[in-house]
Amino acid sequence: MNVAVGAGFLIAAMFVTSGLWKDGSRALLSVNIPDQVFFQFVLRHALDVLSGDAAPFFSTRMNAPHGVNLMANTVILGLGIPLAPVTAIWGPQISFAVLLVLGLAGTATAWYWFLRRHVTTSTVAAAAGAALCGFGPGMISQANGHPNWTAQFLVPFLVHRALRMGEPGRCLRNGVVLGLLVTAQAFVNEEVLLYTVLASAAFLAAYAALTWPAQRAAIRPVLATAGIAALVGGALLAYPLWSQFFGPQSFRGLPPGASAYGADLASFAAFPRLSLGGNIDAVRLLAPNAAEENTFLGWPLLAVLALAVTGWLWQRALVRALLATGALFAIFALGKQVSAGGERTALPGLWRPLGQLPLLESVVPVRFGLVLLPVAGALLALAIEAVARLPRMGELPVRRLAYALIVLALVPLLPLPLLTHRGMPVPRFVTEGTWRAYVPAGSTLVTVPVTSSSHSDGMHWSAQSGADFTFPGGYFIGPGRLPGTATFGPPPRPSDLLLAAVAEGAKAPRVTARMREGLIADLRFWRAGALVLSDREPRADVLRELVDDLVDDEGVRTGGVTVWNVAPLVTPTA
Repeated sequence: MNVAVGAGFLIAAMFVTSGLWKDGSRALLSVNIPDQVFFQFVLRHALDVLSGDAAPFFSTRMNAPHGVNLMANTVILGLGIPLAPVTAIWGPQISFAVLLVLGLAGTATAWYWFLRRHVTTSTVAAAAGAALCGFGPGMISQANGHPNWTAQFLVPFLVHRALRMGEPGRCLRNGVVLGLLVTAQAFVNEEVLLYTVLASAAFLAAYAALTWPAQRAAIRPVLATAGIAALVGGALLAYPLWSQFFGPQSFRGLPPGASAYGADLASFAAFPRLSLGGNIDAVRLLAPNAAEENTFLGWPLLAVLALAVTGWLWQRALVRALLATGALFAIFALGKQVSAGGERTALPGLWRPLGQLPLLESVVPVRFGLVLLPVAGALLALAIEAVARLPRMGELPVRRLAYALIVLALVPLLPLPLLTHRGMPVPRFVTEGTWRAYVPAGSTLVTVPVTSSSHSDGMHWSAQSGADFTFPGGYFIGPGRLPGTATFGPPPRPSDLLLAAVAEGAKAPRVTARMREGLIADLRFWRAGALVLSDREPRADVLRELVDDLVDDEGVRTGGVTVWNVAPLVTPTA
């Protein structure tokens, strides 16, 4: 039966990601291309780390001349290194799809194991609860470009070890194992690790308060185990964390906007867009974007769980501790300012003072809503188990009615496949190595427009082809212009802004001497060897004419691109 449950989860994950397999290496997520390209880049980076061609926590390939602090940008070495053979043979896009499948199915399977061990003896109840944990709305939403968030298969084992911290006489063993798990999770997703620690602490505190004084004897072993785990994890993570917080291109906090992402009060009862009951127009204003629908549980499921809790489960300390944990994280997920129905209210969120604290300043509040899935999954498993134990009441089919209500509550949440489309191939200029003739050692390849979250050519070409050129710009989080601030990508330069504006529809300006001087200054800053414009860029003709005027030379059409040799402009004349 356990094998059948795991196989079912694997089939469900393949169904959800089917679009990524249909178009293979050219499949792109329609709602979140930038994050997909970023993770393809770091999957390729993991392969370079294994081959000795790159440092593990820093990349000089992107954001020339400064580079990028990848440890502060979710480098996912804990996932990328095991998948390196797949990346080497089939490329980072297939690795990305494999990662999503294994993340979703693995998370559900791990929660199935946990629920069978700690919550219920019923296989059906555990499977249903685990399916909600692994394929619930928040997880499917995060599958839109965030494989580090869908890969939560270590979380149930972390929680399992947290529950065993009070065992007397096993502090050393439990502490070492917990410390190793913490280290492994840090190389998958540090934010998930933080949420797991906070949620486990909240649950254990609530459960201890509800069952005191029976838990008094567990205090000393819990503290001892936690101390040993902190020593083990701290020793193993000391250098990576130093690199993240104090190394080159480190930063504090989040870029403007991201820290304000909070859940809408109405989202808890709504259906997500990628579900059987979803409606994109109904939920458009209830989440920051399509990849952050973390609190959507649907009113039928909330109603069924409320009925089960009030009718059968309230007396159990486990249930009340779960509810306390879920309520706390639901409040956290509301963010710094409470919104309702797409409109901001005058109510400040509980997260407002907490979001200023060290470490917590880097948290996206709406993601606290993902903690609700394990809480709801455990309550669902308990509810199904309670229904199975209902006594017969004459001719009234109480059990069947209860099962029917549970099924009806879950059906609208059944996930739909991720939305994908077929992307453009990497130009032959890159795949055939022609770029090497234009970009000598120490120089960079500058895409037109410069690589960013909106224009990902540089990252996409580098990741897909494995070509080892360096490029300015990119999609990442780095230090802002002012000390202590963060921004997406590097602070833009004048030529960067000009090319991006024209690419996005602005009228090309009449080129002046000042514009040419600005371009030359930017090219020297970037150490540019060539400017490269893809023939498939939507406004390629307009951009080609603009760059011709800016460099006062006509570009060369070759291998699906137009290339301008700008080395003479970059190298000062004697």
